[in-house]
Amino acid sequence: MVENRVAPTRAEAPGAPRSRHFELFDAMRTVAVLGVLLIHVGAVSGANMTSWYGVATSQGRLGVRIFFMISAFLLYRPYVMAHLHDESAPAWTVYAKRRVLRIVPAYWVALTVLTFWPGLKGVWTEDWWIYYGILQAYWPATLFSGLNVAWSLTIEVAFYLALPFLALFLGALGRGASPRTRMWRQVWALLCLGAGAEIFRLYVFSIKRQDLNFTLVSMFLPFAVGMLLAVSSAWLGKDETRWRWTRFIVEWPSACWLAATVVFVGFCYSPAFMRTGIGKHTLTTWGFEQFGYVLVSALLLLPAVFGENAGGWPRRILSTRIMGFAGAVSYGIFLWHQPLLRWVNQVGGRTLIPGSPFLSLLVLCVIVSLVVGWASYRLVELPAMRLRGEAPKRVE
Repeated sequence: MVENRVAPTRAEAPGAPRSRHFELFDAMRTVAVLGVLLIHVGAVSGANMTSWYGVATSQGRLGVRIFFMISAFLLYRPYVMAHLHDESAPAWTVYAKRRVLRIVPAYWVALTVLTFWPGLKGVWTEDWWIYYGILQAYWPATLFSGLNVAWSLTIEVAFYLALPFLALFLGALGRGASPRTRMWRQVWALLCLGAGAEIFRLYVFSIKRQDLNFTLVSMFLPFAVGMLLAVSSAWLGKDETRWRWTRFIVEWPSACWLAATVVFVGFCYSPAFMRTGIGKHTLTTWGFEQFGYVLVSALLLLPAVFGENAGGWPRRILSTRIMGFAGAVSYGIFLWHQPLLRWVNQVGGRTLIPGSPFLSLLVLCVIVSLVVGWASYRLVELPAMRLRGEAPKRVE
């Protein structure tokens, strides 16, 4: 039975504003890219497998989950705002143009330059179109060739393509219903989609289809959580303390980060967490890893979603200039750091700090990546953002 459309009451009407810039999200990108740097530096230096702190650095893959959640939240929020307010959703052509110009130019430049120096495997072959098309995660032979980190870009691009259709589906679930009912139907649908994705992820692991583990369906859980946060944010609007759990986040952001730390440390020392990649996992550890990464990522992100101006030491950290700067140039850091890290290691960078190859490579990798990330932002990403009609943030 279809419910009759009713006008929302004051108590149930979703809050304003329709659009909003989340100031602390750039800094959360810094947290995400730092996790990616740590796991790669730990791998090259050997710390992931041999040092006591390798239990933590080897879990830097959670940085990718933070990136996924940020994308899902920011891109889905305009759609859910439109659904809750009976307004037009973002135009597909505008959405597609903005996504292409944000991702493709910087990726193509990095892929081309790094292929010439210091060198990438597989790009200048008959498979070149796979790498330039950001499709490499769909074939086992190309999964970790070219820019290794691009497996996650493949999933991001798949999400960009799927999002308008997901938004149509989720919006249709609430057609003819009150705003509150629309909101809750989206919540339950996203919970089901996230759970279904995790079941699929475990199934394809059990049948040893590694290629399917690096697809949007298999990795949809962090996107689902980001979209759930977008639904909550869109419904609450400025009244972020209307729900008890969001009021707690607004007033006690430190609790979120302390909980994330406790959970992360507990997971790191749990026998269900692995220092190695997919090859050594069991079905239990494979599922436990995804759950742990998503939980910790969500706890870290919550203070940036709700009450961004409410204070607290996590928000003060995220508000610092260096965190904002690194986050603004994080895409360039993400694209360039791994090949440059290998080059730094080859030319003797691991001996910068005697007795600590990890710290030596980490310091050099951070410095080099920040410089190259800034250059990518200023020379490639800023011009592309202007083409898509934005007034981009200027980073000095």
